[in-house]
Amino acid sequence: MNKSVRHVGACVLFALAASHPALAQGDKAVDAANATWNKAFNSGNAHALAALYDEKAVVSPGNGKSIQGRAEIEKLFKSFFDAGVHDHTIEVIQARHSGNTMYQTANWTAVAEKDGKKSQYKGVLLSVMIKGADGRWHVTAHTWNAMP
Repeated sequence: MNKSVRHVGACVLFALAASHPALAQGDKAVDAANATWNKAFNSGNAHALAALYDEKAVVSPGNGKSIQGRAEIEKLFKSFFDAGVHDHTIEVIQARHSGNTMYQTANWTAVAEKDGKKSQYKGVLLSVMIKGADGRWHVTAHTWNAMP
């Protein structure tokens, strides 16, 4: 009997948490930010993609180095597009949203196509976003790993 009461209590707490407006808003905000990011990436427009980052954002592309600022971020993504990288997807593992800050851990995939040969890449990413004065979410920190 005691086990059943705990089970029902846990189910009620889960249902309340799932319907909590701030949590739902966080999920929608992360999903919308990811959709915008993927659209910019998959358009191959490095300038538009870099504009989604905070002016002083830090990015570490999994090579043990980091870059800072939109100009450097734009160069990085331009090099990816020049190498034939496209079809980027993001699948959220976990996301949190609190006030003007949200972060996510997610799986990502992309395809690199060069000389008619396609290679699938995937990995895990961590990104932190802040809501700017313009009301938009801007990535302020972004790191990922990759494996073919």
